[in-house]
Amino acid sequence: MVDAHLSLPFPWWYTALCLLVGLAFATLLYNKTAFDHPWAKYAKYLLFTLRALAVAIICFLLCSPILKHISYTEQKPSIVIGVDQSQSVGFALKNRQAQITKKIAEIKDALSGDYNVSVLSIGNDLKNEVTDKFDKKATNINQFFENINESSSYSTLGAVVLLSDGIFNTGPSPLFEASRIKAPIYSVAIGDTTPAKDLTIRNTIHNEIGFMGDISKVQIDIQAFNLQGKSATVSVNQVNGTSNQQLQSKTINIANSNFFQTLEFAIPLNKAGLQKYVINVSQLPGEATFDNNSKEFFIDILDSKLNIDIVASAPHPDISALKYVIDENKNYDLKISYLNQTVKIHEKCDLLILYQVPTINQFSSAFENLWKTIENRKISTLFILGGQSNLSRFNQLQNVMQVSPGQANMNDVYGIVQSNFPIFSVKDEWKTALPTFPPLQIPFGNFISGPGANVLMYQKIGRVETKYPLWSIGMMDGQKVGVIAGEGLWRWKMSESARTGRTPVFNDIVSNTMRYLATREDKRKFKVRSDETNYEESDNIVFSGELYNENYELVNEPEVNMTLTGIDKKEFKYALDRTEHGYKLDIGQLNSGSYNYTARVKYQGKELTYTGNFNVRVIGKEMFDLVADFGLMRQLSAQSGGLTLYENQLDQLVEKIKYNEAIKPVISTNKKTDPLINLKWIFGLLALLLAAEWFIRRYMGKY
Repeated sequence: MVDAHLSLPFPWWYTALCLLVGLAFATLLYNKTAFDHPWAKYAKYLLFTLRALAVAIICFLLCSPILKHISYTEQKPSIVIGVDQSQSVGFALKNRQAQITKKIAEIKDALSGDYNVSVLSIGNDLKNEVTDKFDKKATNINQFFENINESSSYSTLGAVVLLSDGIFNTGPSPLFEASRIKAPIYSVAIGDTTPAKDLTIRNTIHNEIGFMGDISKVQIDIQAFNLQGKSATVSVNQVNGTSNQQLQSKTINIANSNFFQTLEFAIPLNKAGLQKYVINVSQLPGEATFDNNSKEFFIDILDSKLNIDIVASAPHPDISALKYVIDENKNYDLKISYLNQTVKIHEKCDLLILYQVPTINQFSSAFENLWKTIENRKISTLFILGGQSNLSRFNQLQNVMQVSPGQANMNDVYGIVQSNFPIFSVKDEWKTALPTFPPLQIPFGNFISGPGANVLMYQKIGRVETKYPLWSIGMMDGQKVGVIAGEGLWRWKMSESARTGRTPVFNDIVSNTMRYLATREDKRKFKVRSDETNYEESDNIVFSGELYNENYELVNEPEVNMTLTGIDKKEFKYALDRTEHGYKLDIGQLNSGSYNYTARVKYQGKELTYTGNFNVRVIGKEMFDLVADFGLMRQLSAQSGGLTLYENQLDQLVEKIKYNEAIKPVISTNKKTDPLINLKWIFGLLALLLAAEWFIRRYMGKY
């Protein structure tokens, strides 16, 4: 519907004035004009009228009148129906899955006349098509509501319908996103809140990475419903190809109808590589499903230890504090040497810690002899300064921190940790704990950060916060270098232990520093890596590749090919896509199993290869929790002003929506203004008036 009216940006009497101007103009023109024609009397009145109207219209248009158009459009409300097609809903529906799908289609047809209806399938992702199979391996209800909030397609949202059992196992809780929806939510609850007979592996906690020869602890949560008085065996097996070796087993006695127990297994890590383990729990008679009696997990076992050497001029409590942190990590092999003996560090040394070395005492020459043997070995180094440090020689050996010595005494300084430290994450606990630590003792002097140095802590002297570096990490000649400008680390450890009984902050700061310095960078010129080591079946497998020239600049001119091999030895061949500087490949989703890949490229007459592996694990989330959460469904409806229905009330849904007076069409108003002078028919009228006047005057013999 369109409504149009004239708007005058001037007083109404201007219109009368325009008519007077037209009459005056016509009077002046025709008052003394005489025609020699029988029709002269009538022709003069007609010409007078035509001229008066033409002039009056022109004057009126010069006053800029506006024509306003107002159109009204009725938009149907949008109804969004989300159908949870996960395995847990399929388990609850059993053989009624096709029946529910058909019912949803009927509801859509019944509402389509008055509403714009969209139906979405909910699983680990969203689909626009609902099928007869409820077999999604994960449920992300939050994504459903997030899609509604972010999509422009639902600007006239009238209602949301969610058919689900209320169980979500991917993504955050949907309550927040649902609270942003300004429309009633109709929850259709599916399933049973009464647990069926079932024994399930509810959760597992384990390390993703381990080291050869270590023992790894695995925590397993076992839950059972309505199986009191029964006993079951829980075992951990290592699977390697077709072999299946049981590592450990334990027996549990189910004492009550709602049973829960946490078991801990210690499994040996005896083979390098990505190893697969399977947890099995006995299948008991009467269980609703056996799909949740088995669960797999993977540990990437590394067959390499990092060698750390500490060289000092004399024993010190700080060395014991460092040893305590290093010994906590089974991946480190520590060797402590003193300059009063013959020093021989690891043949393959990953980190050299020089404690108050170079020194000013009688062992300075012993250090110089040692330095001659290692200065060309490109070893990452951590310098720790103290009262016995030779600062002049220290300044010559590195460029991360320069110290201008002052008086021959020590300063007490506190550390101010920097949140924006780029090398590793700074935790909030560090910021809280550091002000409570006692001060470090550092040589008196001026401290200057070198080019490219990253400062983890600055010095606080008394109450004055300075920009003098206290704890820094940088690079020199391609090697990592760290500097701790003071001694007294043992006091930090003792202080934290006295307050909390543990030393997590001290361990964290020191171990993060040593881990970064000791880890060697991969200098290979060709690399192709999968984004993850462990994927789930619903994840897309993505690879990224890098190729460097002799100057270690990224290039991507040659083609990179990759061969992927699965557990069945079947091969798949791919070519990586070029990006701005490197390579990228998304091969989509794969079935569960272990995969190896080999990437090849021909560059500058040489064939370069890179090999790797990854694992795709069965999601299996859905069958480990089969008890419907109707509380969530009711909460979603209540906070939005909607209703909660149950499967046997699905026939009432159309009626409930249609009789909800709050769900109404939206009337949108579109206003448009046009100056009257823009209308072509006005000019046509003026042309007609003036042409008629001219024709009559000519006919009367005045032209």
